[in-house]
Amino acid sequence: MKGAPSPRPFCFSRLPRNKRSANHHNCVSDYRDIIEIAEGQAQIMTKSRWMLVLPMPHTGIMPHPCSAAELGRFGTVIKWTTGDPVVLAQLHGSVVQLVKELGVAGILEVANSVKVAEQARRKFGGGNCRIQEWIEQSAALSGVSFPMPANTLKHLKGFQ
Repeated sequence: MKGAPSPRPFCFSRLPRNKRSANHHNCVSDYRDIIEIAEGQAQIMTKSRWMLVLPMPHTGIMPHPCSAAELGRFGTVIKWTTGDPVVLAQLHGSVVQLVKELGVAGILEVANSVKVAEQARRKFGGGNCRIQEWIEQSAALSGVSFPMPANTLKHLKGFQ
């Protein structure tokens, strides 16, 4: 699937469709793309829930096709601060563009950099500032710009 992400929300509920409210809270926003990159193909999936149950907006990035062993080594998950379907669609598009530019290995390096920055923030202070502010301060001090756009960075909760 190529191009702009198409939202495919789906609901899981015991209520019949005609009895559900218009803003049913069990709906899951789901965006998926498989794109061509220099390394082969990459699969990007953005969801508003983890395992259909826990509310945890996230985007998974992995090579395609991917075995379980490769998933642990090459896959990464970006956690978001918002569950709004419109914003998740924009974040998904931004991540797709970032993967096209950097590839799966480049995203993995970004994830490792953010994890190191998060550990340094916890260890050396900065506990009151959010991860986005810490990344912006670190990038300003080092003179190297962070590859994620500011409108995407402001919704970043962390990498897993």
